[in-house]
Amino acid sequence: MVLTEDFIEEDIVAQHCDILSFAELQGDFYCLTRETLEDVWRAFNDWIDSRFDACKGVHIATFATITWETCTNTRNQSRVRPVLLLSDTFIKTYGLQQRKPLTAPQLASLEDINFTKIAIKFSKNLTKDLVFCGIRDMLQKIGEVAGTGTPVSIEFNVGRLIAKNRCVSMIFDPLKFPRGLEDQITRSMIGSPPSALGNLTDFDILPEDLVDYNYPQREDPLRARPDRARDSLDQHAFETDGQEALPTHRSNPENVISLDVSLEAELQQFGVAGASPTKENPVLESAYRRHIARLVDEVEREGRYAFDEQLQQKRDLETMALESKMRRLCAEDLQRHLVSQMEERRSQRQHERQQHKATDPAASSFYSDSEQTRLGFDDRDFVRKTKHELKMQLQQQMHQKEQERQDNRQKTLQDDKMFLHRLRNEIDEIQQKQEQEREERRRVLTDAWHRDSAVKKLVETKKKQRAAEQIRQEGIALSPARSNYFPSLPQPMTPRLVQSPRTGDDFSVGFDIRSVAGD
Repeated sequence: MVLTEDFIEEDIVAQHCDILSFAELQGDFYCLTRETLEDVWRAFNDWIDSRFDACKGVHIATFATITWETCTNTRNQSRVRPVLLLSDTFIKTYGLQQRKPLTAPQLASLEDINFTKIAIKFSKNLTKDLVFCGIRDMLQKIGEVAGTGTPVSIEFNVGRLIAKNRCVSMIFDPLKFPRGLEDQITRSMIGSPPSALGNLTDFDILPEDLVDYNYPQREDPLRARPDRARDSLDQHAFETDGQEALPTHRSNPENVISLDVSLEAELQQFGVAGASPTKENPVLESAYRRHIARLVDEVEREGRYAFDEQLQQKRDLETMALESKMRRLCAEDLQRHLVSQMEERRSQRQHERQQHKATDPAASSFYSDSEQTRLGFDDRDFVRKTKHELKMQLQQQMHQKEQERQDNRQKTLQDDKMFLHRLRNEIDEIQQKQEQEREERRRVLTDAWHRDSAVKKLVETKKKQRAAEQIRQEGIALSPARSNYFPSLPQPMTPRLVQSPRTGDDFSVGFDIRSVAGD
């Protein structure tokens, strides 16, 4: 039996028939009926759609992250692809499995779940507490059912959640992708988590395809017939011949592992290493099933990786072949254009020659009907001449293009030289102007210094003259009739203060007569 969202909703309603979910903040009581759960699930999917259409993702901390991943293909082109990343809490709580990417993926911007926003924007009669309780119970029930190994198929708006043997993946529907991202979405799943793109009907799990690995199964007598073709479930059947071949792409004799050898390590873990492989033992059966499951998972991963790599290589080869074809077509078009030009010129010359013959009687001559043959248009020399003309025209065009390229380069160099010359002249003018400004500043400072020095000297002279005048006036006032004991000696110009001789003069060391006489 495949569990779907309808079964999960019925189970949740059965659990809540006697237990009421309540809002702790408001104190109101709510009953999660089937209609309420359907409204909650519809609002939850509408919220995911609104973010997915904007090329952004959603993050549910207790469940998973559904978003876009930016990747680069072998041609170094950026592409985006949808991914599902289960949270570590969800995986550890319910014992699930998911293949992690080898490197940290480049994810689009995420929006954390907001129950208030979902209730207000994406529903009409739901409240925040109803949305919270409904999403919590449904995600919890999905984890519990998927943790038991039961096949689960849950329909989302963007795809379908598939869980089988505790492995969870998301099958995205390409028809639900936004049209603006069609050119950027890639179908390559190399190095990505176990999410895929494809038709959702191809991933439906039928009841007859289910295999329960927790309990041994009896062999179907229809499958035991030798004339019946083996199906996809026969690879999980218990082999009794003691040999199991690994269905891998590696051609190695070691891929054929004996049953005794493959189960020896499993038996040693449980302390029953000496047990016989043929003996009925639940530990042996469970170990063998785990071993087969690991082999199948490894083969599936290698097959997906090899298929994606081959598909990408095929696309690269097709792209290179298309580019080569386009270059060849362009070359053929150029050649046809040149041939048509030559034919037009030849026909024009022929027409001019005929016009000349028609107007000039001297140039007229009697040619037969096969004029082209008589003129030599069908012989080898004419073909060689035509090839030579074609070659000369090609060379002339190449020479003309090369000459134009050289002229352009010469013109560019000339422009650069003129620009450098103007730049050098401007720099010289700027330097000359700066030098003139420095000289002018130096001259102004020198003139100012000279004026200041002259003023200082004049002030000093004035001070000395005033001092001399004052001393002279004081000397005349003190001694109006001074006797001159040395009339023959020249008299000093500076008036001196004449004092009466004193007997108590101190002529000791350091005495200066100028301190008394004045100088």
